[in-house]
Amino acid sequence: MISSKLFPVFSVVVAGVVLSGCSGAELSEEYPTQWKTCNALFGGKNMESLRGILDSGDLKFSNSALSVEQLKEGLTQEAIDPYDKFMGFEEYDACGISGNGRLTSTARWAADSLKAVQTNTERWHRAAADVYVADPSGVGRDVDLVFRCAIKGASEQAQALLEIRVSAPGPPRVSEAFHQQLAVKLARTLRDELACTNEPNIPDDLGVGG
Repeated sequence: MISSKLFPVFSVVVAGVVLSGCSGAELSEEYPTQWKTCNALFGGKNMESLRGILDSGDLKFSNSALSVEQLKEGLTQEAIDPYDKFMGFEEYDACGISGNGRLTSTARWAADSLKAVQTNTERWHRAAADVYVADPSGVGRDVDLVFRCAIKGASEQAQALLEIRVSAPGPPRVSEAFHQQLAVKLARTLRDELACTNEPNIPDDLGVGG
C-alpha cells in the first residue's frame, strides 16, 4: 500500500476495474503505469509468461499506479531521511496482477536488522553474501528475501536491508523455479535502480523449494 505521506495522488487503487478477455494491448491501455512498472520490474518475457498463466478472461492489474521512478524515490528518501519510529517503514505494492490466480509483490526496508536476520536461522538462510531468504513454509510459500543495500548519501541509514516478497499461485500453474525467477528479477532490478553501493550479488538460485 502506498502511503499518503509520500504519494497522496496515488492513494486510489484502481483494482476494481474488471476487463473481459483482456489482450496485452488492452491491459497496457487500461493500466499504462502498472503495465510499464511491472514489465520494468520483472522483465517483458516474465510478464508475458505470467499473463498467459493467469489469463482467465478477467485479467487485471491490482496494484496502484506507481512508476518505477516513484518507487525508487520513495525507498531512497526513506533511507536518507531520519527514521520515524512511530511511522516505521513504508511497504510498496510493486506489481500485482490477477485473473486465474494472483501475483502480488512488495518492496520495503526490512523491519529486522541484519544481526536479527543472521541469528534467526530457523527463519532465514543465507543465499549469498548480503542476501538472505526466508523459509517458504513460514511465509505462506511466498518467496521472501532480504539483501543489504547501502544508499549513497544516507550516512545514518536506519536500515540497510531491503525486503522483497513475491506471492504467486503454487504449482502446477506457477512452478517453484519460475516463482523464484520472478523474485530474483525484482530484487536485481531494484538493486540496480537504487544503485546499492555495496553491489549485492543476487544469485539465480535462492535455495528455496524442492
